[in-house]
Amino acid sequence: MDKFKIKNGKINCCILFRNIVIVLFIIIFLNPDVVCCTAAIVQDVVSAGNDIIKDDAGIVYRIDNNSGTCGIVSYEGNGSDIIIPDIYNGYSVVSIADNVFRENDTARSLVIGSNIETIGSRAFAYCNRIEDVTFKGNKLKVVSSECFVACESLKRITIPSSVQKIGDGAFAFCSALYQVVISENVRKFGINVFYNCEKDRLTIVTPDGSKAGNFAVKNKFLVTDTTKTRLLVKNIRDIEGHKERIVVYNAPSAVKWKSLNKKVAKVDNNGKVTALKAGTTKVMASTGGKTLECKVRVFKRNKKNCLKVIYSKYVKREMTDYEKIYAAHAWLIKNVKYDKTLYKTGTVPYISHTAKGTFNKGVAVCDGYAKAFIIIMQHYRIPCIMVTGGQHAWNMVKIKNKWYHIDCTYDDPVVNGSFNNKHVFMDFFLKADQEMYATHIWNYSAFPKCNSTKVNKNYRTQAGR
Repeated sequence: MDKFKIKNGKINCCILFRNIVIVLFIIIFLNPDVVCCTAAIVQDVVSAGNDIIKDDAGIVYRIDNNSGTCGIVSYEGNGSDIIIPDIYNGYSVVSIADNVFRENDTARSLVIGSNIETIGSRAFAYCNRIEDVTFKGNKLKVVSSECFVACESLKRITIPSSVQKIGDGAFAFCSALYQVVISENVRKFGINVFYNCEKDRLTIVTPDGSKAGNFAVKNKFLVTDTTKTRLLVKNIRDIEGHKERIVVYNAPSAVKWKSLNKKVAKVDNNGKVTALKAGTTKVMASTGGKTLECKVRVFKRNKKNCLKVIYSKYVKREMTDYEKIYAAHAWLIKNVKYDKTLYKTGTVPYISHTAKGTFNKGVAVCDGYAKAFIIIMQHYRIPCIMVTGGQHAWNMVKIKNKWYHIDCTYDDPVVNGSFNNKHVFMDFFLKADQEMYATHIWNYSAFPKCNSTKVNKNYRTQAGR
């Protein structure tokens, strides 16, 4: 539908509506056959005054006729690639509102148009499939608070050189993040910008002597000058079966990879390391006549070592209770596979019903997930119980004197239908009774009531506490 043209950006709506009514009456009185056609004309005129427009990709814009610009206010699409255009229908796209793309679980890449000047808080929060983010322009001044919080698949990002401030918790819980390029123009850093990102993995790439460099050193992140060649991961410590990619920054030529002990860990041509057997080795990267090394230590997969790795690397004592619950939920889903023998034979080995099997084998059914989750919570003295009903088991957990449901099994992608163990769902994370009734059955009188429907989002990071 074509936009209604308005001279000088102004129109007298009362006069317009009166004239439309008069014309309609005359036309209908003289010739009833044109009713349908006339109604369509009216619809065009009415729609033309609406400043909300949705494009074919599901992006919803609010138009500002006075400035000739528009902003994104919501998203109703489900594509794998989100592309924020420079211009839509002749209007420069300059802003993205708060929470617009929050909890999107379909997008894998994001391109942000060259005219974007502002991005609201939590605009891309919990988009846990997005791996790549590209900024086309240099007009953005602030990366807002919790803008990319819990984007668990985000690997690297280059902050536009126009940015002067990165807000509270902007990249908190981005567990896969290994490289952030920050210019010398960034002068202010909020609280917990990279909270719970891996400090032995995340590298801040920035000019020597910059504010970002000082920030990285103070917070014990890896840091490198924009011109140096180096490994972005220098140490890997995890259990058998773990996979992690090593990246060479500023490689002058193609990188050749080699593991000194292929029985302990192997590495492919892209630098992806797979831990195979308990032991230690080194992975070597050769480029431009220079050889770099990464130390790899692999622990045998058993309950003791799994918990050791969880407590030291993933669920850390300095976290808030909310953060510990979140991290434990994510670890179980990423490192444990649902025992699909239930689908094939109708029976499940006993060990899949136990916490031992969950940790040792990495395979479990619902009560195995729930029992393992309780053990992690007990370590931190967080009240947690297992709930059973309808041939299913899950957990209740207590935060700030309020109980919530949490179902690691149903949030596992194998159970949720995607059969992709890299993704973490949040459909059954800290839910109230009323939110669980549709899918779960239990003896309500035998368990605590979960009445709270909203968790304080300050638990995500320590900002605001």
